[in-house]
Amino acid sequence: MKIEIRPAFDEAVMKSELPVRKAAAKMLTQLQALTLQQLWSHAGLNFEKLHGMIEPTTGEQLYSLRVTGSARAITCLIKGPAIVLVSLHVQHDKAYRK
Repeated sequence: MKIEIRPAFDEAVMKSELPVRKAAAKMLTQLQALTLQQLWSHAGLNFEKLHGMIEPTTGEQLYSLRVTGSARAITCLIKGPAIVLVSLHVQHDKAYRK
């Protein structure tokens, strides 16, 4: 699958702690090896539609991908197929719960 990385995603990854950066790199490697159909069924990445949320620039539907237990990548799909990594969100309040 083709991957497009937006600057906001790249900046957020670079500002994140080392475990999130490593997990983001692993996720990118996994995405490159998957087809769109495999992405939908991949249990580890937990690809989910964000109902009612669209990407403001393109108007495309937004989706969530699991990076770590506390970090999610916000994505959209474009024709090709290609996945666009729009932003990264880390839930700091849940990061250290057991």
